[in-house]
This record gives sequence, C-alpha cells and structure tokens, in this order.
Amino acid sequence: MYLFNRSISVNVRSIDNKAVTIEGTLLDSYHELYLNLEVNLESNTITSAAGELRRVPYNDCKKTQVQIQNLVGINLALNVRKQIQAAVGLDCGCTHLTDLTLECLKCLANYKENSPKLLSEET
Repeated sequence: MYLFNRSISVNVRSIDNKAVTIEGTLLDSYHELYLNLEVNLESNTITSAAGELRRVPYNDCKKTQVQIQNLVGINLALNVRKQIQAAVGLDCGCTHLTDLTLECLKCLANYKENSPKLLSEET
C-alpha cells in the first residue's frame, strides 16, 4: 500500500522563436497545482504567469494563489531561486508552488541547453 505519491509534469512549448510557454503540474496525495508561465527568451524574463491551486490540504494554502502574479518580471539570469522564493514562497507562500516553479524553470534550462544539439542532429 502506498502511503504517499507525487508526480510532477512539465511541458515546454514554443510560442515563436522569441518566447516559450511552460506548463507545470504537481499532483500528490494532498495537492494539485497547475502553473503556466510565458518566458521571453531574448530578455530571459517571465512575461506572464497564471495558475491554480486546485487541491490543497489547508484553506490558507489557497490564499497563496494570488502570489503567482509575483513571478511576472523575474529575470532568469540572476539569483533565480531567491527571486522565486521571494515571489511565491517563504513566510506567506507555498513551498509546493516554489518547487513547481523551479522545476518548470529547470526544464526550460534543459531545453535551452539541448535545443541547439537537437536541431543540429535533425539536419
């Protein structure tokens, strides 16, 4: 018998050659969080952020949903973890939302690191 489970899913999609959309979902025994970020690849900045805390264990958790908008404007070139924690985590935030946001940005970094290699292999 499983006592706890957690799944995190992230998809990075191209909007155009200057921007991407990142969709992330965290689903576990107590939570269901959805996050959608748009990132400008030229400025390396989050330009749009939306999401939903669909299932949370405490009523106070739901209140942190409004903090998702605080992600807009974050520059992904400097102190990303600290900026994310300040925007949606720490004292009045949600550690799970912080974790999901960071996972989304790790996937973006993976895409950016590997996309030139993948494109050159296709030709």
